[in-house]
Amino acid sequence: MRRSLLALGLLLLTGPALADWRYCLARGPQQVVYVSLPFTTVDAIDRVGAAFAHALDEERRAHEPVQCPRADGALALRAMRQAALRFNREEGQAVVELDWTPERGSRSAQASR
Repeated sequence: MRRSLLALGLLLLTGPALADWRYCLARGPQQVVYVSLPFTTVDAIDRVGAAFAHALDEERRAHEPVQCPRADGALALRAMRQAALRFNREEGQAVVELDWTPERGSRSAQASR
């Protein structure tokens, strides 16, 4: 029993280390930037980017190529994402935060400047 709990604990501790922390973004026409929620994934970057592009395409949101920056942890990724949001707003872009992760797909959008 004790070994099982130890093994489970190790699995839980090492599991997230194998996953990348990411968010995706893509520029749209007319000074718009689409941004996903932060998420963890073990999928290849091209697969994640393609899934975000597909979600944008399904919603008929024209866009440039998708980028999905990564970080070593949740805190670093949130800081990176916030910096990207701030930068784009300062540049006059309308930022559309999408309720999207690879597991959930896109459900809603909220635009802000």
